[in-house]
Amino acid sequence: MKNTWLFLNQMSFDAIKIDSDTTVILGFSGYGSVGTTVLNHIVEVLKVGSIGFWGNLSWFHKGNLESPITMYELDVKSDDPKEKFVLVTSRLPIPVVGYNALPDAFWKWITQEILSWEAKRYIIIGGLREDVRNSSDDSWVTLIPTKKYSELFGTKRTFRDDLSIKGPISFLLAEGTAYRFPVLSILSYCNTYEVDLDASLLALKELEKLLNLVLESQEIQEFDYSFLESSFDFIQDDAQFNEEYDEEFDEEFKEEYEEEFDEDFKNLNERNKSSNSNKTFSFSSNSTFSENKNERDDLERYK
Repeated sequence: MKNTWLFLNQMSFDAIKIDSDTTVILGFSGYGSVGTTVLNHIVEVLKVGSIGFWGNLSWFHKGNLESPITMYELDVKSDDPKEKFVLVTSRLPIPVVGYNALPDAFWKWITQEILSWEAKRYIIIGGLREDVRNSSDDSWVTLIPTKKYSELFGTKRTFRDDLSIKGPISFLLAEGTAYRFPVLSILSYCNTYEVDLDASLLALKELEKLLNLVLESQEIQEFDYSFLESSFDFIQDDAQFNEEYDEEFDEEFKEEYEEEFDEDFKNLNERNKSSNSNKTFSFSSNSTFSENKNERDDLERYK
């Protein structure tokens, strides 16, 4: 499925809602759709209110306005009465690897945007291919904290050496390590290509234990987005139409936007080199993100 919903400058969110008492929990599509499934379960069974939106498609569900990537305030009791919880999740399948995946530059940007909120901590949930699990492992869930997270919360790394990760989890851990943000990844070994509810349930239980919260972990409640199928059909039809004229459009796009697009990424590189690397960064509101088919990830490379 083509991802024509998300571009760099389409986030609608007031970052003032995030402070040093906020735990941000993230989940995106990936192996086993573990991250998305866990976060969508929380949205379905607990009291949440949508507060941020990303994408050019929106709808209402259980009284909340939602979008392809939606941010929510989670109303749940914590041991710390000051602690607040914000969820960031892809409500629709948005692959992080494969032909239809968003480019790495998108995940790089969203990672830097989220870390600029300077929250108390960040927890991102995802899946690991079960074929890389060591038979001697005593758990189906593994943890990767940044050094800063371990210093603050005492969590130790259980993720083995010589395994690789990809997409938003990789970017969040890399940026968190480089700039000393408290980031933790919860990864559950899972089926590579299909939604893995068992792996998602294990990751949910691990999150529940780490935060000492009640997250209704008896069984996973999925988000049924079948009511949006007509929108998918429209998007796919539109994508097929665009493919017929891709070559001609790419040339016109290159002439019109190439200079501005290059300037945006020049600003991104300057931001990375700046000593004030934790400051909020955003692209020009007029910039447009272009797909590059030749640079898309190939899922076969990550088997």
